[in-house]
Amino acid sequence: MSVQVEEDLRLMKHTLLRANVNWEMWCQSLPPLNDVHYTLLKRDGTILCDSIDKSKEGQRIVDLSEIEASHESKFASELRKSQIFGTQAVFSSMRLGEDLMIRKVIPVSSLRDNMDRFDRVLFLRIVPFAIISYLVFIFLFWRNTKPLGIILSKVEKFKDDIPFNKSLELLYERDEWGAIEEALNKADFKLQQQIQEVQIENEKNTAILESINDDIIAVDRFESILFYNSKFKKNFMHQKEGQEINKKIWHIFSDEVLSAFKSVLSNGEPQSLKAMNFPLSNNSNRIFDLTITPLKSSNGAINGALGVFYDVTEFKLSEQMRVDFVANVSHEIRTPLTSIKGFTQILQSQASKVDASLHPFLEKIVANTERMISLFNDLLNLSVIESRNYLRSEEFYLPDIVDGVQENIKASYSQKRIEFKQDIQVDYLKGDFRLIEQVILNLCDNACKYSGENVTITISSFEKNANIYLQIQDNGPGIGKEHLSRIFERFYRVDASRESLRGTGLGLSIVKQIVSKHRGKIWAESDGEGKGTTFIIEFSNKT
Repeated sequence: MSVQVEEDLRLMKHTLLRANVNWEMWCQSLPPLNDVHYTLLKRDGTILCDSIDKSKEGQRIVDLSEIEASHESKFASELRKSQIFGTQAVFSSMRLGEDLMIRKVIPVSSLRDNMDRFDRVLFLRIVPFAIISYLVFIFLFWRNTKPLGIILSKVEKFKDDIPFNKSLELLYERDEWGAIEEALNKADFKLQQQIQEVQIENEKNTAILESINDDIIAVDRFESILFYNSKFKKNFMHQKEGQEINKKIWHIFSDEVLSAFKSVLSNGEPQSLKAMNFPLSNNSNRIFDLTITPLKSSNGAINGALGVFYDVTEFKLSEQMRVDFVANVSHEIRTPLTSIKGFTQILQSQASKVDASLHPFLEKIVANTERMISLFNDLLNLSVIESRNYLRSEEFYLPDIVDGVQENIKASYSQKRIEFKQDIQVDYLKGDFRLIEQVILNLCDNACKYSGENVTITISSFEKNANIYLQIQDNGPGIGKEHLSRIFERFYRVDASRESLRGTGLGLSIVKQIVSKHRGKIWAESDGEGKGTTFIIEFSNKT
């Protein structure tokens, strides 16, 4: 307790000296206190100021034991009974100057109360702080050791790969860091093995890519180039003055090819482009067919696209030679056929001068000549269509074409009762007006040619799934399902009984070529013979 009193007196002395306060004035200003008694006095015991009893000023204190002791050691204290408080008290004295002392008397009960209050304050502040500190420590410890726990749980997954003797040794030693080290060593070994396997697989894939004679390129979903083979690099990668190879697909291609790649990356549907003319790095022009397929992950997500360029230049040149040959032969043969037809018609006009038994032969000559001319006209028409790389594309009014075809068909088959029905939901199409007209005309002509006396033809158009459909339906004899996949072949006939109808066998081939040139599709549907046939043409809205 004396230590606490000494500290209080020292602090008070230091404060008053620094504030340059007069000790007597300070003492006179003190109010009477119930738990502490200050006395300012000289060394001989003369009272200069008393904080409780002002009348004692000038009197002398009899018991100077603590006063004398404090003069020698600057501070002294003694426990004895106080006459003022009537109880045991601590008498403490501190020297302020050579002949100036201060005495402080505090009852023991007051000190104990102060100590109790201090203990309560200490408890109320220190204990919560200690609890909070403990909780913070526990949290920090958990947060800092959690990664180690996760690592140890991962190590458990590797324990089967750790040798048994080493695992047993770590178990007995309870060496977590040793277990982690052993697991990391094993994982590093496996990783090196996997890296080697990946390198070997990459070498195999590279060898496969280089062995393919087609040009191959792959891009990711951001249109960045992933890889390509040397054939593609030679033909398409344009490097200038040592610049780095382009990293984006749109640095190499534009327009239609780029749109096809974007469509595959967004929709995940394969795309095909036919007879694309590309200027190559060696300044030559080559013709390619392009097929683009999506690259998908195991969960079906689109990660990129793979483009394969098939060089069809030689095939197209051969095809052009064939087309030119057919066109030349057709043109050359039509001239003598026309002459034969003309001479035969002259003989028919002089029928009275020709033996009556020869008249049927003249009719057969004219009929077959007309059929041959028609055949070569169709061959020439087909060759011209096949040789056209680009079509005139313009928007036209579909009902105008249907009305024109309707008039031509009724004029050509005046002996039949023909009814046309229209369900035109899409009025405008985009393409070559004359070629689309020929498609509708050929299909309606076939419907009338192979149907009976009463013919019903329904022409309709509609839009579905962002595509435009043109549909031509008849009530004719129908087509067996076994023939539907081959009716667009040249000179293919469903059955020999239709030979008498004198068709060339090229009408549907011409139709298919025209539709293909418009990047469309055509197919036929029929429920069987006697139930009519429906021809469906699909055009993309981009056509």
